[in-house]
Amino acid sequence: MQKTLLIDGDWNLKRNFMKRETMFAKGEHCGGSFGFLESLRSVVNKVMPDRVSVMWDGNMGGKMRYEIYPNYKKDRDKSWEEESYILSEGEIEYEKKRKYSRLTQKVKVKNYLEELYIRQVECALVEADDLIAKYVLIKDPDETIIIFSSDKDYYQLIKEGVSVLRPSDNFLITYQNFKEVFGYIPENSLIMKCFEGDDSDSIPGVDGIGGKSIIKYFPRFVDEVYDVERFIKESVEEYQKKKIKFFEKIIGCRRIMERNHKLMDLHHPFLTDEAIEEVEMIHDCIIVEDTSFTQRSISNAMKMMMKDGYDKLVWQENMEFFFRPFFRLVAKETEFSKKILGNL
Repeated sequence: MQKTLLIDGDWNLKRNFMKRETMFAKGEHCGGSFGFLESLRSVVNKVMPDRVSVMWDGNMGGKMRYEIYPNYKKDRDKSWEEESYILSEGEIEYEKKRKYSRLTQKVKVKNYLEELYIRQVECALVEADDLIAKYVLIKDPDETIIIFSSDKDYYQLIKEGVSVLRPSDNFLITYQNFKEVFGYIPENSLIMKCFEGDDSDSIPGVDGIGGKSIIKYFPRFVDEVYDVERFIKESVEEYQKKKIKFFEKIIGCRRIMERNHKLMDLHHPFLTDEAIEEVEMIHDCIIVEDTSFTQRSISNAMKMMMKDGYDKLVWQENMEFFFRPFFRLVAKETEFSKKILGNL
């Protein structure tokens, strides 16, 4: 049985970039890139996957959702240049440097991942979560997938063989323990998000309707699958009998729920033909063409770390120990390639 680890690359880069703002190497900020490598090392060591795929937001990622809902990510993606009239020249220059630094660190990370036999996908117009969703939708029956992310959108993908590893406490959310943790089945994660909305994506939810009230007024939500139509149908029936305002409010927010459902539904991800092809290819292709030189990849990564000055950040560890979790990954990818090449 193959174990696959999926990571949202931009999310992991950004969270490390923000929380390691004081980390520098050779005079350049490296919190995003080194932090990415360190967190990747940690999760690979914990999960021990046979394969790792990192999905990146493509150029103009989210455009297809924006065409449906123009306010999509308006707060996150609001250009700081639009507010430059309230910034000093020094602040403007600082923001420019931060943006440039983040982009250069992203390039560094991609180069490291190539040497560590990490699979990567990036497609114009497509977001990382849609690429991850597509990968889950085409998973092999005997494949186990773990998604490393704090994004609750991925909860809707949880099923037998698909789990989410929560970074805050390294807790693995599985199909078996989801109901115990959240109080309802994972199949209802999407509809719950439709009510909650998503502040990070500037998608408003429905004020006054939360998880506790939903479970109170819809007790079957705990065990039975709900969609927008079922919520509306049962709300109409209950309101006609009891005239409770809670049900009236749900009836009135139907359009919001339908819009949010379309924007957030990862079972129907926003993909281009190129993205579909890329994910299908990365799922099945070999990435080790010459299986006789695989250990050179780790050596190359070590040389890159020394060149970037990151070796000085490996506290009380030598580089070989730092990269040790990746040796198994390289071996697994090499084994897979030999198996496929041997059958050709």
